[in-house]
Amino acid sequence: MQVNIQNKNFTLLEIQGKVIGQDALVLKTMLEEHIQTLEAQGGTPTLIFDMSKAQTMDSAGLGVLITSSTQIKQSGGRTALVNVNKGIKRMLIRTNLTSLFDFPKNLADAITKSF
Repeated sequence: MQVNIQNKNFTLLEIQGKVIGQDALVLKTMLEEHIQTLEAQGGTPTLIFDMSKAQTMDSAGLGVLITSSTQIKQSGGRTALVNVNKGIKRMLIRTNLTSLFDFPKNLADAITKSF
């Protein structure tokens, strides 16, 4: 995973490949550190996950998204998922977790809503 753009209003995270097992744990650790930094800076943080290059996600990856979204909401922020593939979207629908995230039409829309 790469953090591509970072400013006071939002963080854009590009998810690549498979978010499963050990990779999900690495992502979790990185996000926890990043969220702590955002909270220390104050303001209302927004995480935007660009999922266009994500191939698949297991329950560990889903847990990372849930935990991150919950932490951000507690700080008054929001979490947006853009370009989610059908398989991952179907998993979110089946587990009734779509209400935790915003699903903007595209990346530009997600960024615009962050300001």
